[in-house]
Amino acid sequence: MKILLATPRGFCAGVDRAIICVERALERHGAPVYVLNDIVHNKAVVDELREKGAIFVKHMSDVPEGSHLLFSAHGVGPERWEHAKKLNLEVIDATCPLVEKVHHEARRFASKNATTILIGEMGHDETVGTMGWAPMHIKLVTTKEDIAFLDVPDEDNMAYITQTTLSVTDCQEIIDALKERFPKVAGPPKADICYA
Repeated sequence: MKILLATPRGFCAGVDRAIICVERALERHGAPVYVLNDIVHNKAVVDELREKGAIFVKHMSDVPEGSHLLFSAHGVGPERWEHAKKLNLEVIDATCPLVEKVHHEARRFASKNATTILIGEMGHDETVGTMGWAPMHIKLVTTKEDIAFLDVPDEDNMAYITQTTLSVTDCQEIIDALKERFPKVAGPPKADICYA
């Protein structure tokens, strides 16, 4: 049997949901609807939504006061919510429910004063948002080699979470290295993993 894997991968349910949120916001409120960052890493989809009246911005300061602003499936940290409130923006939250679960885990581990290792990509929108929920407790790891340089104040009180857009395979090597160095590290519930 020969198995062919599609490259690139198709959209996950969280991204499909976010695209629908943009389309519904445009139907309900009319153009323009501002979207923080690209809704999906797909130029054709972004261009199509742009033609319908979505305006994609990198900075919230580019959004006029009182406008509608949609947060993408990647989610944002609390500082973005506060900034939106100060600008009197009508926020439409299209954060993927699995990303929200990771944010919840980050806050839960922080409430226990645990050092939380986030396995993810530096600068990725999801990683930036997740780190915003517990900035004093999260340490970002991007490769298994990073594990050797981790400084953890209490090895008995630590956990790891992962960027949902990374596959289980992408993370497993790092998780194995993390567990080898820190055998007591707690992991996220299996239900937090996106298998898309």
